[in-house]
Amino acid sequence: MGAPPRKPRSALLPWVLSGLGLAVFSVMIAVLVQRGSVTRVGDMTMTGGLPGETMGGAPAAEAAGDAGGAGMPSMEELAAMGPRGVADRLFERVMREHEGGDFERAAFFIDMALQAYDAVPPEEIDADARFHVGLLRLLTGASGLAREQADEILAAHPDHLLGLLLAARAADFEEDAEGAEAFRARIRERVAEAGGIPDLPEYQAHRTLIEGVLQTDGGDGGGGT
Repeated sequence: MGAPPRKPRSALLPWVLSGLGLAVFSVMIAVLVQRGSVTRVGDMTMTGGLPGETMGGAPAAEAAGDAGGAGMPSMEELAAMGPRGVADRLFERVMREHEGGDFERAAFFIDMALQAYDAVPPEEIDADARFHVGLLRLLTGASGLAREQADEILAAHPDHLLGLLLAARAADFEEDAEGAEAFRARIRERVAEAGGIPDLPEYQAHRTLIEGVLQTDGGDGGGGT
């Protein structure tokens, strides 16, 4: 029996292009995350991109600048992060660009971040991840999709502060001042009942946002605009 006929080189072209495309995309993700990575330290928080808010009490741009070259992941470290780690880094990049006033770049990274969260295994999608996705949706103007994320959080944990906060922001976007204040009032009640902000990782990661609600008395809608 003779050897099977060789396929022409042109038949291999789609496979070569697919491999190159995947490699380029991986490198691009690594570079973009490295350049915009922000290391969460202490009470550093992501603000959700609303003007006037800060990260851990310092202006967002300053906090991002202070991070400098620290925490930049290598390709190996990026691979070790897994889908959730990469998604969170892209979320942070979106917020950094938005807070810095570069809305065009923020919009570019929003799509990448949302796709990254879509790739996260369902068992790794917790309240914090849903909160991130909700904030990203709000930045695109999709308040309904943001509210869906808040509803998912509250369905599992009716008094979860991030679910209430995201629902309040969605109501703000829809100019439902009464509904937004009702959610913020629930946040203040839950924190008062607990004797302070509970020491949960997702609460500490977004502590500044929760404190912003606690500092309002309900007369001005609170929580940043």
